[in-house]
Amino acid sequence: MAQAKTLGRLLLGLAAGWLCLTSPAVSGIILDNFNRSDGTNMGPNWTERAGDFSILSNRATGTDYSLMTFIGATSNSVTVDAFPTGTLSYVAIVLGYADLNNNLFLKVQNQSSTDFGFVAFYFGNNGNNNASWSQYYFGTLSSSFASARMTATLSGDTVTVDFDTDFDGTPEQTYSRGSVPLGLLGSGIGLGSWGSATMDNFSIPGEQVIPEPGTAALFGAALVALAVGLRRRLRSN
Repeated sequence: MAQAKTLGRLLLGLAAGWLCLTSPAVSGIILDNFNRSDGTNMGPNWTERAGDFSILSNRATGTDYSLMTFIGATSNSVTVDAFPTGTLSYVAIVLGYADLNNNLFLKVQNQSSTDFGFVAFYFGNNGNNNASWSQYYFGTLSSSFASARMTATLSGDTVTVDFDTDFDGTPEQTYSRGSVPLGLLGSGIGLGSWGSATMDNFSIPGEQVIPEPGTAALFGAALVALAVGLRRRLRSN
């Protein structure tokens, strides 16, 4: 009986712990995993600056030239999972948002292909800007890919974009540009989109992560049910 009670307490502890676990797939604080009902309401934490965003199948997507910023968080490093749609689309990370003309706009794009094949370092909403930046760049990736965990980081006046194409925590491709005009930047962070590309797991660096409600919640609920069932059996005996 004592062993059974101990097992019950252990199961409840495991359930509680599992439900509070950080996502093993993302090393950082997930600001939005977009796991909610389909619709055009992005929620109170987002401000749509251009175009229109929506939730589709637990991912974010936007109209052409769309850009939105996240309220309540600032960071010099942002991560998002990027997925192309059709043969022309892009996903962009926005750093240092001041306004639509003054922000770092770092994008990955597919063009005449269903895989991402290009990377770009722009200033302003897809390059619609008033800044003269010598490091503007639109170029070919070293190898194309169907999806990736994309991270953009501003360190000093250099911005770096990493692509983790197998989602294992180690980027396979890295690109950098320097001489960023820091005086024109603000502190906002966000996302940009074209061509209905989709995005997931918008996050920033950190030690704790908001748990994904999918697998974690399912397994946690199963542990809770098992523990409760065991306790009821003990009481009936």
